[in-house]
Amino acid sequence: MKYSIKYSIITVSIFLLMFLIFGCNGKPRPDGTPPLVACSIFVQQEKTPLIDANVSLIPEDGSQWNAAGTTDASGVAKLYTLSQYEGVAIGRYKVVVSKMETIPGMLGSSDGSTKGTPDPHFNLVELQYSDPTKTPLTLEIVKGTSRYEIDAGKAVRIQEKQR
Repeated sequence: MKYSIKYSIITVSIFLLMFLIFGCNGKPRPDGTPPLVACSIFVQQEKTPLIDANVSLIPEDGSQWNAAGTTDASGVAKLYTLSQYEGVAIGRYKVVVSKMETIPGMLGSSDGSTKGTPDPHFNLVELQYSDPTKTPLTLEIVKGTSRYEIDAGKAVRIQEKQR
């Protein structure tokens, strides 16, 4: 009996120590951080999940508590405030979605080298969705809702101008 009590106390102690070390997300939040709601966003384009897209939520009230995430293989992005604190503050947001593709070595010289020629970059989301001043996408984060969905328009492939 004493043997199992001793190990139970050790197990509980280890659990409490791990909770204190890892349970508080390890990073103190900045002063004034509002309460955050853990949530994710499903992004689709022409009824297909948009994979590896960057999603940003820009507060409509002008506050600093923006949130962002990157979509996974199923088109879902887990959102983080200030890129490091899990969740999003309650409020209204403009949603910005972008996805780029780079094709290395596509623009080579006649000898096959790519000296001095930058690799071309393509936007795979209509430009309006990647501009916070033009995006038609908005979202209201509310307590009790953990998953949101948006449609990022039609699939495109727009080459960025060389700089």
